[in-house]
Amino acid sequence: MTGEAPAPVSPSAPPPPPGVRVRLPTYSVRVTYVLLALIGLTFGLQLASETLLGRDYVLLLGAKVDEYIARGELWRLLTPIFIHASLLHIGFNAYALYYLGRQMETFYGPLRFTLLFFLAGLAGSVVSLLLNPAPSVGASGAIFGLIGAEGVLLYRNRRVFGERGRRSLQNVVVLVVINLVIGLQGGIDNWAHLGGLVGGLTLGWFIGPLWTLGPEPALGQTPSLTDLQPLAGARWYVVLTFLAGLVVFTGLGMWMRQ
Repeated sequence: MTGEAPAPVSPSAPPPPPGVRVRLPTYSVRVTYVLLALIGLTFGLQLASETLLGRDYVLLLGAKVDEYIARGELWRLLTPIFIHASLLHIGFNAYALYYLGRQMETFYGPLRFTLLFFLAGLAGSVVSLLLNPAPSVGASGAIFGLIGAEGVLLYRNRRVFGERGRRSLQNVVVLVVINLVIGLQGGIDNWAHLGGLVGGLTLGWFIGPLWTLGPEPALGQTPSLTDLQPLAGARWYVVLTFLAGLVVFTGLGMWMRQ
C-alpha cells in the first residue's frame, strides 16, 4: 500500500459538532466469514480423522506443544488458532468471532482486520509459550485481541460514538474481566487470552481507525469522517516492529523450553 505517512495525531482530534449526524467509514464483511469457514473446516477434519483413523491427527500435529515448538515446529504458534478441543469450545469461539469479527471488520477493513486477528492470535500463542507449559488450542487469543482493539476503537473515538460508545466501552471492560476470571479455572489458557488482549490493545492503538470530521460536505449531504490512521506509510513500521517483537519472544520461549 502506498501513500504518505499521516501527520502526527493528537488525542484531541476535532470531533464532529454536537448534534450533527455523521457517516462512519465502513467496509464490507468478508474475512470474518472466511475465518469462520476455515475454523469449521478444520473441526470437520478433526472429526473425520478421529472417526476414520481413530485419532485426532489435526490436533496432534497442530496444537501448541512447547517442546515441539522448541524443536523448530513453529507452525504450532499459528495452527492452534483454528483447532478446537470440543463442540462446545468451537461453538463458543465461533459465535464470539461471528459477533465481534463482523463488527470490527466493518470499521477496520479487510487488511487491518486480518492483521489484527492473526497477529493477536500469534501474540497469544507466544505468551502461552513463555508462561504456560501446558498444550493448548483455540481461537480465543485472537478473539481477545478483537475485544482489546474494540475497546481502543471506542475509547479513542469516544466523541464520535457519544454516550452509546461509553456504555459499549464499559461493557467491553466488564466482558474482559469476566472472561479472565473464568479463565482462572483449570484447563483454560489465560496466558494466551492475555497475550491476545495486549496484542489487540497495541495494534488497535497504533493502526486502528482514528476519525475526525472530513472536508465540508456539499449542501444537503451528510458529513463524513476521515481516518487519520490508515494503514499506509509509517503505519507499516508498527506492524513490522510488532512482528519483530514476536520473533524475539518466540526465540526466548524456545530457549526456555529446551
